[in-house]
Amino acid sequence: MTTPQHEATSEAAAVSRRTFLAGSVAAGAAAAGLEGILAGRRAPAYAQGTRLNILRWVDFIPACDVELKRQAGEASKALGAEVVFEFINANDLQARVTAAMQSNSGPDIIHMLHNWPHLYANGLVDVGDLVEWQVKEQG
Repeated sequence: MTTPQHEATSEAAAVSRRTFLAGSVAAGAAAAGLEGILAGRRAPAYAQGTRLNILRWVDFIPACDVELKRQAGEASKALGAEVVFEFINANDLQARVTAAMQSNSGPDIIHMLHNWPHLYANGLVDVGDLVEWQVKEQG
C-alpha cells in the first residue's frame, strides 16, 4: 500500500512523452538560435522597441532638415525602432556635446562640426571596425 505522500510525488514526477518531446524541441530550437547568434559574434540585426536619438545642427538649407525627418520616419518603420532627429543651432552644438560627455548621457549619434571628435575621445565609442567593414563592402 502506498502512502498519500508517495502517490502525490509519483504523479508530479510523471511527464508524458508528448510534454517531454515538446520541451526537447523547444530547448533545441532555442539552443540553435543562440548558436547562430554566438557564431555570428554580433547581436541580432534589429532591436525592437528601441529609440535612436541623433543630434544635428540646423542646416542652412531647410529642405535638408525636412528630408532627414522624412527619412527618419521611413527608417523607423523599416527597422522597428524609433529614429529621432534633434536639430539645434550650430553655435550651441559644442556646449551640448560637452554637457552630454560630462553627464554620460545624451544622444546616441552626434553630428559634429570640424575636428571636434578628438576633443571628446574619452566619451566616444570607437567605430573603426564598422568603418573597416564598410570600406570592404563599398570601397
